[in-house]
Amino acid sequence: MASETGMLTLLLHGRHAPPTHAEVGGQGRDAVEYQPLGQWIVPWRFDSFEAEYEVLRAGAGLIDYSTQAFIEVRGRDRATFLNALLTNDIKRLSPGTGCRAALLDPSAKVIAELAVLADPDAIWLLCDLSRSGVVAQTLDRHHFSEEISLTNHERRWAALALQGPRTMDLLRPLFGVAGPVPQPGDHAVVALQDLTIRLVHSRLTDEPGLLCLVRAEEALAVWGWLSRRGREMGLSPVGWEALNTARIEAGIPWFGIDMDTVNLLPETGLEEQLASETKGCYVGQEIIARVRTYGSANKRLMGLLIEGDDVPETGDPMMRGGELLGHVTSACRSPALRRPIAMGYVKRGAYEPGTAVEILHGTDRLRATITTRPFIPPKG
Repeated sequence: MASETGMLTLLLHGRHAPPTHAEVGGQGRDAVEYQPLGQWIVPWRFDSFEAEYEVLRAGAGLIDYSTQAFIEVRGRDRATFLNALLTNDIKRLSPGTGCRAALLDPSAKVIAELAVLADPDAIWLLCDLSRSGVVAQTLDRHHFSEEISLTNHERRWAALALQGPRTMDLLRPLFGVAGPVPQPGDHAVVALQDLTIRLVHSRLTDEPGLLCLVRAEEALAVWGWLSRRGREMGLSPVGWEALNTARIEAGIPWFGIDMDTVNLLPETGLEEQLASETKGCYVGQEIIARVRTYGSANKRLMGLLIEGDDVPETGDPMMRGGELLGHVTSACRSPALRRPIAMGYVKRGAYEPGTAVEILHGTDRLRATITTRPFIPPKG
């Protein structure tokens, strides 16, 4: 898939030019640096990396997260229908609540990771934009006699993110409400002047966070308003360089980078967060139950603590002696740990924490130690 620009509605409308001064709320187009990440071209940096990383660790950052798409499911049987397909317990959701889940194929390979949001008359699925078409087709293929309707709102909605320890402190001064989303997945619709925003409690890092879901045609107005009004309260634009570093420190895998359709859910380490053990059958459940009952996955996404100063790259192989153990998926230099870290798949028999490995990085061999994820535990 060709790279796409990931700046607000520039992504949604398929444009490939940097934003104008007005579009980014006073930031000149030369102030924003863009870089490819996975299949996207994203706003990499607004200020210095150090300043933006500090915002995520000590303040509140405003992030363009418009690489997301929305699928709307309506009808009397919507909860029962989705409950039979998705890994988590959808029937337990009440309006205003939500959860994370996965859509798997029959062999338990990941089709998509989803955020599921329940309304009084609909259920919304939020997923990576590149997966929305496949998700909608898969759901439609399983639709027989159930009373439901599916609408893929690809490129009709945008997602802005507020992330950092001061995020929840901004709820009242920015949005005029106090604590409408206390638990992860909880969400509420608020009015911002003449704009409508759905606030969702969601973490993109190990710090608290909110997603602001808005209609595509209103995204630039919301971004501009948040940039101007939020600046007075310490809200600062943050690019994906700092976001990517913070999410690696939190051990959060991204679809298309750390996992894709070749990975079983248990290989990603996300089964405990995304899959219910009590809800009963869903697509791929038999494989998940078998792995839980009889043994571990053949490979697993693990953390890597790396010695020295060199940061490995995606695809760098991991070795022990002459044995190929796996490969690196994501890596960065961690300011919190003051060392390079990485995530990567390691085969069974070598992914026990404390195992020493080598990473082949060009002509160099980087010494590393297998560790658990996350590198930094979630706060709160």
